[in-house]
Amino acid sequence: MKEKLYTKTGSLVLVVVVYVIAFVFAAIIFNLFRQKGILLATLLADVAATMVVWGTGLIFKNASLYDPYWSIVPVLVIPFWVIIKENPAGILDILLIIAIAIWGIRLTLNWVFGWSGLNHQDWRYTMLKEKNPDVWFITNLGGINMMPTLFVFFGMVPAYYMIDSTQKISVVGIIGFIICMMASILQFYADRQMAKFRNNPDNKNKCIKTGLWKYSRHPNYLGEISLWWGIWIMMMSVTPMHWLTI
Repeated sequence: MKEKLYTKTGSLVLVVVVYVIAFVFAAIIFNLFRQKGILLATLLADVAATMVVWGTGLIFKNASLYDPYWSIVPVLVIPFWVIIKENPAGILDILLIIAIAIWGIRLTLNWVFGWSGLNHQDWRYTMLKEKNPDVWFITNLGGINMMPTLFVFFGMVPAYYMIDSTQKISVVGIIGFIICMMASILQFYADRQMAKFRNNPDNKNKCIKTGLWKYSRHPNYLGEISLWWGIWIMMMSVTPMHWLTI
């Protein structure tokens, strides 16, 4: 049974089951706190789902169970915010959903293809555990699981205010959308170039300095940062009063 579970297929099935349970739990928490405000209820639901994923990672001794979480949540949360708002969806809402779907689905598939299963944990997590075993519990919960959850949640806050506002398409909004799309394209090509570099045995223990990596130390991270800037700019095009969400 253990051998079947630790195959890639078995591991992915487990991840799907765990995430379904996590999001059902999140839905319950959201409904319990909805009257306190959509943002607060979403945050609490997000934290609750993270705790489920983290707890399962403890059981199976693999913190990488969390890895796809932060790219899946925005793909679910942002359309959910659009659906539950009182006003009909606007053009910016649709553009935002397209941008976040392309970003999130690509990143999640990138993880699916690269993860070999429960027999594999991100080498950085293993290194952190081996270097500081006494604080691994805190590192795992706070640094690997909860911190990305909170970062992504606060990154989505501008999206919430944009969705909740009266929308009118403008040049600034289009620019924000274009930045989001270009960010995903940048990440896509950066990741492909890195994968090709790593698959070449001649490049073992070498640092990539070709393609996009010749001009930027981390073009994939640059793309990630640019996506969230694009979302903030889209928000600024309709509700600049919330500029502090920067």
